[in-house]
Amino acid sequence: MSKLIEWRLHAQSREFAQKVDEARRVIERALSTARFVISWSTGKDSTAMAHLIRSVNGDVPIMIQFDDCDWPEKRPYADRVCAQLGWTVHSVDPDFSVWEAACGERIGFDNICAQSHQITRDGFLKPLNTKMRELGGEGVFLGLRIEESRARKLNLASRGPLYRLKDGTWRSCPLWRWTARDVFAYLVSQGIEINPCYLHNRFKKPEDIRLCWALPTPTGRTTGDLEHLRYYYPAQFARLRDEGIV
Repeated sequence: MSKLIEWRLHAQSREFAQKVDEARRVIERALSTARFVISWSTGKDSTAMAHLIRSVNGDVPIMIQFDDCDWPEKRPYADRVCAQLGWTVHSVDPDFSVWEAACGERIGFDNICAQSHQITRDGFLKPLNTKMRELGGEGVFLGLRIEESRARKLNLASRGPLYRLKDGTWRSCPLWRWTARDVFAYLVSQGIEINPCYLHNRFKKPEDIRLCWALPTPTGRTTGDLEHLRYYYPAQFARLRDEGIV
């Protein structure tokens, strides 16, 4: 409850209002530059971003990826948000089992969530890029923020919130300067349900949680990921145990 109060109070601040105004300007500039598609993961950042973009232009398409390593909440949460906000989304699925491919890796030791990893490229990035082009997109909106990692800080600090890749496609990150508190403040101020994954982790504050696949990460093995899986997702933990991964 205290977190909800904190986020609601922050949503009333001048600092937060300035962040929202800046993000709107980035969105407007991007939409005047190229045809964009929203990439929505159901994580807090992309959910807030998608809502803000659709408040600027309600016709921007939304795409989402599903696979068999998703958190159990992902699809039901996506359905609820779409019903609440009246969104129609374009979903994609990889043509292989991400779970089976991941089990062939050293889960929890190899960073299969890194963009350079083949599983992430083939199971997540390529299907979304193909869908973007099918929807007539020349660029994609991403919910990436400087605060999340050193790599993202360096990338966004050098390129800014709107940039073009070598292949000619555009990327825009309207929330680039937002903090996690800003994101949660936006969601609660707009009455948007927060993905349950952020609210029932015994080991991390909501602001410190980053959603990807429901698998232990290299750092997560020592920061509570396995215990979190064991406590909240016993079926998922049992799958990992049966594969000899945990």
